[in-house]
Parts: sequence; C-alpha cells; structure tokens
Amino acid sequence: MANNPGTQPPLVKLRREDLEEAREAYLLEHTPGLKEHDAAWQRAFLQIEEDALARHPDPTPDDIAAAEAAEAALPSRKRTEIQLRRSFESLDVHLPTDARRKRKSFVQRGQRAWNRANPTPLTSALERTLTATFMKAYGS
Repeated sequence: MANNPGTQPPLVKLRREDLEEAREAYLLEHTPGLKEHDAAWQRAFLQIEEDALARHPDPTPDDIAAAEAAEAALPSRKRTEIQLRRSFESLDVHLPTDARRKRKSFVQRGQRAWNRANPTPLTSALERTLTATFMKAYGS
C-alpha cells in the first residue's frame, strides 16, 4: 500500500465510514420529523414490495404449461408473432423474467408516488447546514 499512493490504509477508510455513520445519526437526531419519516418510508416500501409480489407472482410450472398450451393452440402466424416479440425465448425463461420486470415496474411506480406524496423533512439546504455544524464539532 505504501508503494501505491492512490490507495488509502484501511484505518483511514474505516474512520471515514464511521464519520459518515455518525453524520447520518446526527442528521436523524437534529432534523425534526426525520425519524418518523424514515420509519414510515420503510413500512411503505415493504408494503409496496409485498403488494408487487402478490400482484405479479412468479409463474408456477402449471402456469407455464398452460401458457405453452395456449400458445400451441394459436394459428401459426399469431404464434410466430408472439415468439418474435419475446425474441424466441422459451416460455419457461420468458415468463419469470416478465413477472420480475412487472414487479420492478410496479414497485418503482409505487415508490415514486409515495415519495411525491411524502416529501422528506431533510432538505438539501438543511442537510448542508447540519453537515457543516457536525463537521465543525466532530470532524477532523
């Protein structure tokens, strides 16, 4: 490590991580309503993820078999069109990927909506002010 000036000794990195954790704790303590906001944020995001899983579950082997049977019953032209849309992936590969994509989209929409409806009490100006105060008191 001494030969490479771009790397830092582990103790310096550890101190920075500790300082960042201490700064986060300081912000939580000195911003009115931030603890409650963070707790509500955690509960809401967990609920959104649970709702997404309930709404878009992973397909079971029976679901895949039913989709394959439905696809096989289609006329040749329609079947080819559907296969082209999914780049000729087999249904047992495509359906789980599709479910994950839909879940992710559902979660992101829900999270963005929650964040718009519940703005954080820690504004960037307040964060800068509190960080400066923290660094004066505890920083190096």
